[in-house]
Amino acid sequence: MGKTNDSSDAAPAPPTGVAAASHTTSAEDQANVAALKARLEGTSTATSAENDAADAPYDQIPQVEIDPGAHKYVLISAHTPTDPPKKLHFVVSKSGAKYHANAAEPFVHRLEEAGYRDIRVTGGGRINHQPDQRIVSIFGHSYGFGLADHKLSKQIVEEDGRFVGFSVDWSNEGY
Repeated sequence: MGKTNDSSDAAPAPPTGVAAASHTTSAEDQANVAALKARLEGTSTATSAENDAADAPYDQIPQVEIDPGAHKYVLISAHTPTDPPKKLHFVVSKSGAKYHANAAEPFVHRLEEAGYRDIRVTGGGRINHQPDQRIVSIFGHSYGFGLADHKLSKQIVEEDGRFVGFSVDWSNEGY
C-alpha cells in the first residue's frame, strides 16, 4: 500500500468515479517526452539581458494550476529569473490532456516566456480535483516522466491559499 501524508494510516484508493485510463502511452508520446526533456536541458543558464527581456512577469505564474475533474498532472521544478535564483515547484493538470506531455508543454512554455531557468518535469500522475466537495486526490504515475513526488505535490497544493479547507491526499497506487 502506498504512503500517504494525511491523518489516516491507510492510503486512499484512487477516487471513485475516476474512469479507467483510456490512454497510457504511445511511441509518439514517448518521442514528445524525449523532445521536451532534451529542449529543457538548454534552459539551465541565461544572461541578465535574457532575464530582463522575459515576456511575462515570473511572479504571476501560480505554483498550482489544476483543472477540476480527474486529469493527468505533472510536477515541474524551475529556478526564478532572479539573482540569486529561487527553486520553485509547480503542480499542473490540464483537462483533455491525452498524455502527461500534453499537460506539461503549455505550462513549460509559460515558464520559459517568463524567464525561468533549469526547468524540469520531475514526474507525473493523476489529480482528481473536486472543488464542490473541496477534495484533491493525487495518485498514480506517468510512463513518460516517471512517478512524481506526490507528497511534495500535496504540500504545494496545501500551501496555495485557494485550497484552504480542502482535503488533500496522495497515494502512489493506481494509475
